[in-house]
Amino acid sequence: MLIYFLYLAIALLGLLFLAVTFLVGEIADAFDVDSGEGIGPFNGKVIAVALTAFGATGLIATYLNAAPLTSALIAAASALLFGAAAWWLVAFFYRQQATTSFSLQQLRGRLAEVSVAIPADGLGYVVVRDATGSRQLLARSTHSTPIPTGHLVRITDIVGTTVVVEPTEVAAHEVKHEGGIP
Repeated sequence: MLIYFLYLAIALLGLLFLAVTFLVGEIADAFDVDSGEGIGPFNGKVIAVALTAFGATGLIATYLNAAPLTSALIAAASALLFGAAAWWLVAFFYRQQATTSFSLQQLRGRLAEVSVAIPADGLGYVVVRDATGSRQLLARSTHSTPIPTGHLVRITDIVGTTVVVEPTEVAAHEVKHEGGIP
């Protein structure tokens, strides 16, 4: 009778652990070894599925009057099988996630619109738009010239997290009407 409760406790612990990893995020990644695919076999969801499979299968095997060693071996095989399937599935979904890596260095030469005026010797803000969205960045002028809000500028340099910009001859509203993305 004790073995039933042991398998049931392991299955419920696995389910609880799985629910927590879905709600809170990965909590067992300290032991996760990256397989090069972005997810390892010791991922929290994989461990939770394996625990649940072990407990549930052991409980079923014991209920069907399998010998204790046989039910433990069936439970272990089930845990490995379901754990491997969960690992493959989690890795599959992880690979399907879109990534939008972003580096300020990629902005050199791009057009941006001044969203907060840039004073002669001060800082303002510019907005850079692309297919992934828009980013508002701290900006200063190349030659300490003031640049008003709404003006189109070109990013010439990056200093830390601040972009250095120079005014262009084209107004921002002209580019928007032509379908361009500043």
